[in-house]
Amino acid sequence: MTALSYSYELRRGEELLATGHLSRDSPLEPGERINVNGREGIIRSIEPQLHQSEQRLVIQLSGNDAPDTPY
Repeated sequence: MTALSYSYELRRGEELLATGHLSRDSPLEPGERINVNGREGIIRSIEPQLHQSEQRLVIQLSGNDAPDTPY
């Protein structure tokens, strides 16, 4: 099975906290909980990116994992 590649935006509200890349063996779905760099978040959207094999994830931090200061 080929791993699926994603680029992600980790957000707290409208504030962008971090970006990065991740791979998964199975597809991710909006509304799914995900752990990124030790932070729990919820996938808000998954969008294709023009001319790229990666899809773009927007991940919203959960209430308890929203840090007071950006990464």
